[in-house]
Amino acid sequence: MNSVNSHSHTILVVDGNEESRIAISDSLSAAGFNTVEARNAKLALVYYKQVHPDLVLMDLDLPDVAGGLELCAELTTLAAPANVPVIVLSHHNEMTLAATVFDAGAADFVIHPLNHLVLVQRCRYQIRASMTLISLKRRERILEHAERIANMGSWEWDSKTGELMVSREFNRILGFAEDRKTSVRDVLEKLPESERLKIIRNFQQADSKHQGRITLHHRVSSDTGLGRTLRHEARFVLHNEKDYSVYGTIHDITEEIAHKDQILQLAYYDTLTQLPNRTFFKTHLDHAIKQARQKGHLLAVILLDLDLFTRINNSLGHEAGDELLKKVSNRLLRTFDDARCTALNMHAIDPQAPLENMTDKIARLEGDQFAVLINRFKRLDDIILFVQKMLKQLVTPFTLQGNNIVLTASAGIALYPVNGLGSEMILRNADAAMHFAKSQGRNNFHFYSSDIDFKSKERLSVENDLRHAIRHNELELHYQPKLHLKNGGIQSVEALVRWNHPVRGLVSPSQFVPMAEEIGLINELGEWLINKACLQAKQWNESGLQPIRIAINLSPIQFRGSPLVQMIRNGLLACRLAPSQLEVEVTETVLLEDTNRVLRTLDGIRNLGVKVALDDFGTGYSSLSYLTRFPFNTLKIDRSFVSQCIRKGQAAAIIHTIIQLCKNLNLEVVAEGVETHEELKFLLDHRCDVVQGHYFSPALSAEDLAQYVRQQSWVTLLADPVTTANPSR
Repeated sequence: MNSVNSHSHTILVVDGNEESRIAISDSLSAAGFNTVEARNAKLALVYYKQVHPDLVLMDLDLPDVAGGLELCAELTTLAAPANVPVIVLSHHNEMTLAATVFDAGAADFVIHPLNHLVLVQRCRYQIRASMTLISLKRRERILEHAERIANMGSWEWDSKTGELMVSREFNRILGFAEDRKTSVRDVLEKLPESERLKIIRNFQQADSKHQGRITLHHRVSSDTGLGRTLRHEARFVLHNEKDYSVYGTIHDITEEIAHKDQILQLAYYDTLTQLPNRTFFKTHLDHAIKQARQKGHLLAVILLDLDLFTRINNSLGHEAGDELLKKVSNRLLRTFDDARCTALNMHAIDPQAPLENMTDKIARLEGDQFAVLINRFKRLDDIILFVQKMLKQLVTPFTLQGNNIVLTASAGIALYPVNGLGSEMILRNADAAMHFAKSQGRNNFHFYSSDIDFKSKERLSVENDLRHAIRHNELELHYQPKLHLKNGGIQSVEALVRWNHPVRGLVSPSQFVPMAEEIGLINELGEWLINKACLQAKQWNESGLQPIRIAINLSPIQFRGSPLVQMIRNGLLACRLAPSQLEVEVTETVLLEDTNRVLRTLDGIRNLGVKVALDDFGTGYSSLSYLTRFPFNTLKIDRSFVSQCIRKGQAAAIIHTIIQLCKNLNLEVVAEGVETHEELKFLLDHRCDVVQGHYFSPALSAEDLAQYVRQQSWVTLLADPVTTANPSR
């Protein structure tokens, strides 16, 4: 118990007898108490309200017993909320009177004559008891609020009496009135039968008293109809060989479970397709490898990548691409017989969780790449059949924005332990096998082999060399002349990038440009190309050549957030080059990107004074609306039409129509891929503005181009077909 420091406590002494009041007050003061004296009921009530004493010591005879009883009732009523004890003194030793005093709320009843030493001890005891009660009530109040905040109730059960004691929050959680006297039967009746049996099994075991601690989870219904989850924790305490008590808590963890599920969803699942993500797959693959190592069974990892998905994404837009990925995910899920292929194996992420059987898993790793884990298999034929089944799911065309999309995929397969002992190596080898499958024509699959690994390392080496070549200015630009048929001169050229690798020799742009797009170097390559073209135009100007306009090709990826307009502006300013000496060429796939963004970019380029050309017209998703919506200066007829204009009337009609359309829209028209005198003559007859092709010249180095411009005449080429072969060819 708490000790009482008398100096810190005040006692109100109420007595109409001055001599008695002073004597009592002196003895209490000598014992260290502070005292306040009141000679009548009126003063007693006033002093109590002003002083707030820790104890009231009052004589009942004020001035009569009835008046004293009335004061006693008033004081005990005032003192009750603060737990201030009231000790009544009386000259009347009557049991009935004592009972009346106690009924009024008095804490003690003392008979005259007084033993002041005993009276002091009684005061100390009552104050100590009051302090203890106040402390207990405070702790009870704190515990009650803490339980309410934590949504947790507490309980105690005694094996000897079978009595259950519960807190108010315990009752509230289970839906009972908070002050209810709840029994074990009441609790059991609240639970579903399966949960009820779970509790009975745990608490009625023969050795249940020796369990120490147990934790159970229960599902219960609620008034809203939504299920709730309760966590029940209990601790057994032995009193002797036979008797024991159980102390426990009940915790409503419904929100905790929901938050945990949300966290797991964010951590382990893809927000777009709702399939498991890379973290999920890596975690479960690590777990599966550990089990396979212990039990000696085989695993297979399949990496599946959609073929030409980027082209579809660029053509129809990212929203359509996202929708297609959702449809693909749903198709791939049909391959699995077990719905648990997307479910978390909790033991894989938490070794303390109960052990679960591992099932096959599927995940979306990133972009258009998916991964499958086949947990155990006996024959390679099983894997082959499964992959074929997956690829077959994609054969049926997808309907997207009113279009039928034909989609294929390539897959690579790596096996544990044959192709690696760890998840990183297996994934890397499956990826190498997948890229090999793509290189072999797509829409197929390959198992990993050491030969594939060699090719994969070769590709990685080329990627690294390309990074080095771009950043150390090891690429070159060659320039193919464009002949202006109206004025008889070469006033523009198309810049074509060349990479002469020190070991591999000449690497085709059709190889390294897509690679630059894939590995995120296209913006660096584009900036280099812009600066190099501007610098070359300036150098030709300074060498005395008439101003030559250089056309550069832009990738659709350069329109996705890169500061393209600023790059061009910076290149022109750095070389002090007139914007009219630069032209950009874009293909129709660019126009199928985010239309507003592309339009803003092209307008920005035109506003600089740079010309804009639409390349390869007629080969893609051609739409005449492009010609009115986008700020083109030039339209280039694709070489596939030019090469057939003499042999096929349809191609000739298309070229004629395009030229007339450009005339009406005031657009310059360029014919690409002119190879013969007959093709040139056809284009002249149909009033084409500009021609380009090997009939005149292939792409030349900067020095050779300068010499060609100074020496060559298109009139000579037209007049004498025999001389069409340029010595530089």
